[in-house]
Amino acid sequence: MTLLLKATEVAPLIDMAQAITLTEDALKEQSRGKVAVHAPYHLPVPDGALRVVSGVLLDTGRMGIRFGPALGLTPPSGQRNHVAALYGLDGALIALVAYPFNTLRTGASVGAAVRHLAPEKPLKLGILGTGRNAVALLEGISCVRTITEMRVFSRDADRRNRFADEATRALDRPLLPVDNTEQAVSGMDIVLVATSSREAVFDPAWLKPGCLVASMGPIGELPPSLFLAPGRKFVSSMDQEKAPLRPSFLVELVRQGKVKWEDIEELGDLITGKRPSMQTSDRVTVFHESAGGAGDIMFANWVYEEARRRGLGQEVSF
Repeated sequence: MTLLLKATEVAPLIDMAQAITLTEDALKEQSRGKVAVHAPYHLPVPDGALRVVSGVLLDTGRMGIRFGPALGLTPPSGQRNHVAALYGLDGALIALVAYPFNTLRTGASVGAAVRHLAPEKPLKLGILGTGRNAVALLEGISCVRTITEMRVFSRDADRRNRFADEATRALDRPLLPVDNTEQAVSGMDIVLVATSSREAVFDPAWLKPGCLVASMGPIGELPPSLFLAPGRKFVSSMDQEKAPLRPSFLVELVRQGKVKWEDIEELGDLITGKRPSMQTSDRVTVFHESAGGAGDIMFANWVYEEARRRGLGQEVSF
């Protein structure tokens, strides 16, 4: 029997703190060599695409895919409904799970990165970009660190002002909209980059020594020089960075011999202790969120197990 789970049933089952824990669990399983992922891919249609991500969790005993509309493709309802198909390793279709966790998973990913890469002290945060993931990203960071000051910049002044108001209400602390990128970056302990740009959106000369730069969008939004400068560089999935959905300057830097894959670390290896722990440094640390897959399946499995425990959902036979 396969369990069908609606969005209204699963959405209350994961909060941000639990989402960060699940993300770390997936990263640790990956560090143990028990995860298989494939870079996301898009099947294009005239106004957008169908996005598909996938993952296998060998220790957890689950595999699956998550799929839904992307790239501006939005139905008349305004809801981009995503679905996860969850399988056992024997091929049994265990559940079809409505997946309202896209922004939550991304916020949890950056929350996990900040927990393990940023200093354990009150921090100042600058954010570039005001897209649909941005509030969740701020929530993820606020879940693991005390933030004393927040600034935001995006090119559309009206949009960034509206976003600042929305985030201020959601986080119950002020988010200051600023007039240019430099004001959002200079002096910040964390710089969060969450745009759709495929070109660098800030000058690394503005970065405070020792800050953490976390990127959630295409890797092209970061200055390539960050990967040539001293300091540690982390990604959530090396396999996805080596075979990205879109062109990647990191792949090109490796091809040119300017960077070695061995110079890039997976966050999970730091969490499990396979890589040295973070030390106080005046060098910039970089994190790029690679695109999900294993984390999505970990989320789907968690809500499946919780739904079973609570008697939620409807069983069907295919």
